[in-house]
Amino acid sequence: INNKMARYISNIRYLQTGMPLQGCRLPLNFPAATAYLMDKNLLRSIDRPQHVETLVVSYNQVRCASSGRRDAGGFMNLLARRLVWAGLLLGVSAGGILYVYSKLAEGIERMSWLEKYLPKNLAHSFGDMLSKASDWAKRSGEGKERDMGSKDSPTSPMNKIKTRSEGPSYRERRLEKENNELLDKLAKQQEDIAQLKSILKSRSGSSSYDGPKSLIEMYTEVLNLLAEFDAQSKDGKYVDQLPKVVVVGDQSAGKTSVLEMVANARIFPRGGGEMMTRSPVMVTLTDGQDHTANFRDSSKIYQLSSESDLKALRKEIEMRMTASVRDGETISTEPISLTVRGPNMKRMVLVDLPGVISTETRGMASNTRESIIRICQRYMQNPNAIIMCIQDGGVDAERSIVTDLVKSTDPEGKRTIFVLTKVDVAEKSGIKSERVRATLEGRLFPMKALGYFAVVTGTGNNEESIETIQKHEREYFAKSKLFQSGMLMENQLSTRNMVKSVNEEFWKMVQDSIHDQTLKFKGLRYRLEAEWRNKFLGERVLDRGDLFEIEKASLLREVASLVLVPPSKWEGLFYEKLWKEMAPYALEGILMEASQADDFSTEVDIALRKWAEDYQRLPKLCADAAQATTLEVLRSKIDATKGGPFHSLSKDMRKHVEEQCREKHSWSSDNIEQLKSVQITTLEDKDVRDQEQWSKAAEFLNTSLQDQIKTAEEELKVVTGPDTFYERWIQWRSATSSQGNNQALAEELLKYLSAEPGHGPNLSLEEVMTAQRNMKSHGKTFSDKDVNLVWSNVYKVHFLKEALKKANECKRAFYLRQHDPQRYACPQVVYMWRLQQLMKRCAHTLRVQLMDYEVRQLELQVKSILESITHDENKKKELIRGLAVDKAEQLKQVRLIQEKLESFQAALKKDKNDF
Repeated sequence: INNKMARYISNIRYLQTGMPLQGCRLPLNFPAATAYLMDKNLLRSIDRPQHVETLVVSYNQVRCASSGRRDAGGFMNLLARRLVWAGLLLGVSAGGILYVYSKLAEGIERMSWLEKYLPKNLAHSFGDMLSKASDWAKRSGEGKERDMGSKDSPTSPMNKIKTRSEGPSYRERRLEKENNELLDKLAKQQEDIAQLKSILKSRSGSSSYDGPKSLIEMYTEVLNLLAEFDAQSKDGKYVDQLPKVVVVGDQSAGKTSVLEMVANARIFPRGGGEMMTRSPVMVTLTDGQDHTANFRDSSKIYQLSSESDLKALRKEIEMRMTASVRDGETISTEPISLTVRGPNMKRMVLVDLPGVISTETRGMASNTRESIIRICQRYMQNPNAIIMCIQDGGVDAERSIVTDLVKSTDPEGKRTIFVLTKVDVAEKSGIKSERVRATLEGRLFPMKALGYFAVVTGTGNNEESIETIQKHEREYFAKSKLFQSGMLMENQLSTRNMVKSVNEEFWKMVQDSIHDQTLKFKGLRYRLEAEWRNKFLGERVLDRGDLFEIEKASLLREVASLVLVPPSKWEGLFYEKLWKEMAPYALEGILMEASQADDFSTEVDIALRKWAEDYQRLPKLCADAAQATTLEVLRSKIDATKGGPFHSLSKDMRKHVEEQCREKHSWSSDNIEQLKSVQITTLEDKDVRDQEQWSKAAEFLNTSLQDQIKTAEEELKVVTGPDTFYERWIQWRSATSSQGNNQALAEELLKYLSAEPGHGPNLSLEEVMTAQRNMKSHGKTFSDKDVNLVWSNVYKVHFLKEALKKANECKRAFYLRQHDPQRYACPQVVYMWRLQQLMKRCAHTLRVQLMDYEVRQLELQVKSILESITHDENKKKELIRGLAVDKAEQLKQVRLIQEKLESFQAALKKDKNDF
């Protein structure tokens, strides 16, 4: 084969064809061949795989023309004629002539040894000449046979010649050899390209498809956008207007197998007769250099040439189907979107639907059959959908369910393609050929279709590869008795012809319908824009994503601004919060208990030491108080921010972020340990140094006791009910019967405190029984628990009031205690001074920790929370709500869909051959 022509052919992109080069050999003169192609208008663009067949036909025509011109005369033809006349002279009878002819043909057929001794081109030319002489001898022999006897006779000389000359000729063997060499070179070149691509891919670290989008990918993107819009709109009449190939059929009719043959890979899960397709699966087929698959919502690429990836893909599809089915249901209406790329893949969009069943079995929901029919009708009722009706060839036509369903949807059959599967099984089961013929001619089923096809999609072994099944299909149609008679047209047979027809109808439907869809969305966009101008005059259209980004930036900005708050303000806020959290235990748990002890100061020292040394008590309490204060400051800063007219739409989002920070953010354990050391050190100081500090501590004690008395009285009123004139007659509040009884008991218990003001916090058993007897005499019965409950509240109020009296006496005791330490010791004031110093030091330490570390950690926490919302569209819808955002979202979707439709329409007009 000429080297230039070999290089020219081998550089054809995506050249993959099994068509043998038949008829004539390739021209030796490459420029002359090119000129001939140009002259006959046969040299076309070869940028696409579908032109390969045309190119090979052009080569065949060039070979025929070139060979015809060279073989018209010359030495070789003269030599052939001489040999023929020599054979004729040697024959003395008709049988002898045929014998010579047979020997001559046999010898010519075995001239392949010339290639070992002659140059390749000369050997080929000499072999062609001898092959022509052999053909002439055969034709002459056939003419003689008619004169000498029947060719069917076993003793006929012609029968012997045919027996000897059966098999491929020398020229056919040579052409087949050259064709195989060419295909081997192309296969090797493709392997080299694939290896180079894998190397480049591994170096770049990218596994995604980065090339320009094809028409079918643009079309699928529009379908996905329309699906989202359709799910949110009220009418839902937009997505169903664009073409798709809807694959319907009875259960186990072979729908999934047909799709796998089209996709050239076993990508769907199999269940051995049970229902496996539990939700619609939208498969987008597009061409690509690698045979891969990926889901729309995932970046993972599955290599379909890898058996492990195929298993993982099937498992993922099954898991997605199972996850989409709601509790109590068997099937789901939520589609799974899958894209399959591969060399020479026909570009279209197919939807595999659950198989129609005749009855529900155990384990299925009671409405499964009706649900499947509703799903099929929903997809088939799209006036631009192409219905691929799959019928099992091994099942009686009378048992078909789906054909009636298709007939009711498309009675004229203008968009239906009928596919008969398992015809090999039908033949083995003894179905008459006339019945199969009637099926494929549209005379058996009560439905019409654009085309009828017979396919073989399996060998009976689920583990067989697609290549094995394709080979089995070719061999079956070549040998089957049902189709050897020529009762059917060849273009009705095989998956390849079926896919070609479906692809043509799909793109024809796309071209006819895309313009109307574009106009429809253009009108919808104008209507929504007019509504926005009327309701939100002068306001910019901000969708949910825009509002989220604005609020996100505002939150992060306010978190970062926490460091700008003055230190004195932070320490003041921390001081107030710390006392609010510490006061209940400091007054009731320590002050009240220590007041009953013989040595107040010693009891306080022990209690404070235990409180401070326990990590989970005072140190953790102060850290939690600081964290709560920080979040309160952040919330006040955010609320004070003046947002736009749509600022109120995101209030739920701000609340959510605050709650998440409260749950997830905590003060650093190292900072709490540091705070613990500061607290223990501070509490060691017991010396009030001057009058000013003493006065402040005494005032602090006085104020704290007054506040605590109010709290204790409110708690007592909860038990005894309202007791003042204002509460009863102005606020019109009255006590319940149990509260009235408790109030009478409280008055009885106050007698103990009046008789003994220094009474301890606990009642003796005798005192409890005395109170019960006295109340029983008034017709009221109380348990020990009830008596102690009322006593604890009464005693708390009494103790705090007594402590307040002592606090007032201690205000001027700073100098007096130096002269009479026993009388004017006032240890309660010293205790409160120690608490003051503790809170001051803690507030300062917490403020330093906040500035140095905690603000940054809070900012990172807020970022993490916002990032989690960024990728959760459902969460955004929950947190950002309102009429304005809903209108903006709808307008944004319509604009995007219109732009995608217009881009696809322009690309479709620009390159109609891309599909």
